[in-house]
Amino acid sequence: MLRLGSALRRPCGRCIPSVSYTTTAEYPFLHHTVRVENLPEGYNVGSIIDTVKANPSETITPSKNHLLVRFFDERTAKCCVEENKEEKLSLKIDDSTSPALDVQTVAVLAKYNATRTVQLRKLPESFTESQFNDILSEHGGVVSLRFDKTRGVTEAQFLDLHQASKARAEFVRAGAVPRFVDTDHFIYPEWYSKQDEQPNQERLVKIEGLEDVETRQICMRWTNNYNDFPLASFISACHTSEKEMWVYFPTSALARQFMSICDPMAKGKCTMTLQTTDQAVSRGIVTAIDLGARRLVSFPFNGKLSDEKRQTFGRFFHRFGRLDTRRITHTEGQLIVPFATVVGASSFIYHARQGLRTKSPVELNDVLPTFVGAHHSR
Repeated sequence: MLRLGSALRRPCGRCIPSVSYTTTAEYPFLHHTVRVENLPEGYNVGSIIDTVKANPSETITPSKNHLLVRFFDERTAKCCVEENKEEKLSLKIDDSTSPALDVQTVAVLAKYNATRTVQLRKLPESFTESQFNDILSEHGGVVSLRFDKTRGVTEAQFLDLHQASKARAEFVRAGAVPRFVDTDHFIYPEWYSKQDEQPNQERLVKIEGLEDVETRQICMRWTNNYNDFPLASFISACHTSEKEMWVYFPTSALARQFMSICDPMAKGKCTMTLQTTDQAVSRGIVTAIDLGARRLVSFPFNGKLSDEKRQTFGRFFHRFGRLDTRRITHTEGQLIVPFATVVGASSFIYHARQGLRTKSPVELNDVLPTFVGAHHSR
């Protein structure tokens, strides 16, 4: 008999950053599920998940004699198999075709830094353990749980990221302050490493001297044109004032490469410097960027984009995140919305696909936005 129990946490770190980028979302049918066999009798699901370092993962499916771990992409699944060759457990890529990754899942990763573990803070006095258990039982798939209001330790680990996300929403409605919790072990993308999570890294490129419209437009092309400037795909945030621009990357290596490519192209019209930032980009955003999340959002739009309508749309989009309304464009039947951050773009996608609860311009009713350049399933 298998058991759901607390996971023992172990650190994991590796990978060397690089600029190569391939979104797994470009391939609708992938084998990104790992099959774990040779399990001990009465195995503990949490311990097995921890042993094989199954993070970040979307869902865990336990059975009597095997365990299925569905990752977000094929590369991470293969890394998990490779890193567990020395374990007594038997791991292999499952023969079945894994479901295609959907844009809503990627948006949840970036917006909430979503994981399969939810921790509650600032619980209302009236919030009881019975209420906690009722919410968990409603969604099911709980691997482990702790409820200790005295010590302030209340959390639950789920088999499925989506179950965890739904439970989180229920906890919010109950008056709690939930947050997703990272595990110590984590399989990083090829271009990211544990070192990149450290503070005081030069992740920011500061561009100064944007004295005229032409220079500002050139810099915007560097940050928004993913085809001509592939490094722009990695930008987590881009803030612009009248004469300056701040471009944030998840790693110092990416920031340096962006500057080395764009600085010569500036031809002295502006200056670029590396700046240190204390706060690292969250793992959820790192994973989401690797899976195709971008600051730019698009969706079908067949109307005319007048200046008045652009302003109306801009005020609406500002509810989800900062953006430069002037940069909203209409091309080839698509409305392109350039949010300042990946989180802002993800917030709009998440709420739009959940069903917008706030009043929106009639042209934006029932839109299904996606990240520019990605090809996730709908």
